[in-house]
Amino acid sequence: MMESTKEIKILDDLNINYDNLVNSTLDVFNDCILIINSDNIEKLNNYVKEGLNKKPKYIITSINCQVESANVIKFKNYEDIFNHMLKKMYPEYESKNFFGLTGTNGKTTTGYYLSQLLGKNSLFIGTTEANLFKDITKEEHLTTPKLFNIFKLLRKKEYVDIDNIILEVSSHALDQNRLENLNFLISGFTNLSQDHFDYHQNIQNYFEAKKKLFNKNLSLQYVYIDSNWGRKLNDEINNKSKSVGFDKDNDLFINRIKSFESETLVDFKISNVEYSVRLPFIGPNCEMNYLLAVGMAYFSESLSMEQIISNTGNVNNPKGRFEKLTYKQNDIYIDYAHTPEAIERAILLVKDKYKEVTVILGAGGNRDHQKRLLMGKAANHADEIIITNDNPRKEDPMFIAKEILAGIDLNKKVEIILDRKVAIKKGLDSLRGNSVLLVLGKGHEKTQELKDGFVKFDDHEIINKLIEDMK
Repeated sequence: MMESTKEIKILDDLNINYDNLVNSTLDVFNDCILIINSDNIEKLNNYVKEGLNKKPKYIITSINCQVESANVIKFKNYEDIFNHMLKKMYPEYESKNFFGLTGTNGKTTTGYYLSQLLGKNSLFIGTTEANLFKDITKEEHLTTPKLFNIFKLLRKKEYVDIDNIILEVSSHALDQNRLENLNFLISGFTNLSQDHFDYHQNIQNYFEAKKKLFNKNLSLQYVYIDSNWGRKLNDEINNKSKSVGFDKDNDLFINRIKSFESETLVDFKISNVEYSVRLPFIGPNCEMNYLLAVGMAYFSESLSMEQIISNTGNVNNPKGRFEKLTYKQNDIYIDYAHTPEAIERAILLVKDKYKEVTVILGAGGNRDHQKRLLMGKAANHADEIIITNDNPRKEDPMFIAKEILAGIDLNKKVEIILDRKVAIKKGLDSLRGNSVLLVLGKGHEKTQELKDGFVKFDDHEIINKLIEDMK
């Protein structure tokens, strides 16, 4: 402790301008201060060398670094130094309300709903919010950005009045302890199903990573959607919790859900008072995501139920989440669904409303191979299936498509069209009398990742352009 205090005194004597602090070699500029570390010494040495070439004022790193330079300042207690600098960079963080959301599906939608319920002094940070960080870092946008980048964003003058920060918390971020310096006012758990097995290997490891958000060191309390995994979480975590579900013992009890063509009716009971709301949208599990957001706002005492009901009129789906377009009086939905469970939910939601359902889907390359066959099985609920590219990266696109195809029934009408634009055109051509097209997998994304890098590709723009050309 004494040694750490001495090192912090050395750091403070440098009179660092925190406006010039960066945490990636990609962001280094002349006379800045780079703070960087890695458990891999070879990588750390390379980072420091790369940083020095860009002429920073200082590079602050750990004593493990083997590069010698007058501009490189090494600290034995690097983690204490880094945490100290975070607090100096954005001391206001301790007075803010942080809300965390994790689960396989529904994090983005629930976070978006919660932000809209909490009002204009709220900010949602998640999968869809890459543009927030375009002036903060050149690093690839992560579902859960580094805490350094989050604090750097919140320092900007346009966010000075933000009181509530809603974070979409990925299993990767939790496994890598990316948010260990935060205290969440309340956190939420949506669900768990197969995804990211390329990283976690199996469902239990995946669950253990998600579970980290809900311990008392990170979250003061949490709300979970009642399910097998939600109950398992509640059984294993010794923390204050509330549940959302169809059992009368749930803290937020759902009495009725009815989905119409463009709205969803939800009747529920909370604190022995019954409420009925009409959500001006539909979507797979949208009512559960909304009610989880309600629970987080209410049980954290951020809003009264009267305020929540009043603010519900402001709630809408985020971009790329069951986003509706029309063509020849038929409906098209763009959605981010890319897990077997999400694909199945999307198809089942519309199946009873339309005479015929066509689904377009693909799977990401160099990612979880195990889920591809299950994605094919989920697609069996549709009448027509088109398998296409969805960020194949450096993997053979046809190999990916055939792994999905392996899960599809032999008697199904199915086609592989790797060119996503051509696949969408074929899907549009298939629309006729009371049919629907589901374009799944990319949602809000504006690029397609191929073997040679990223190319511009926005499902929404492509569909609108094709419709215009077909008129």
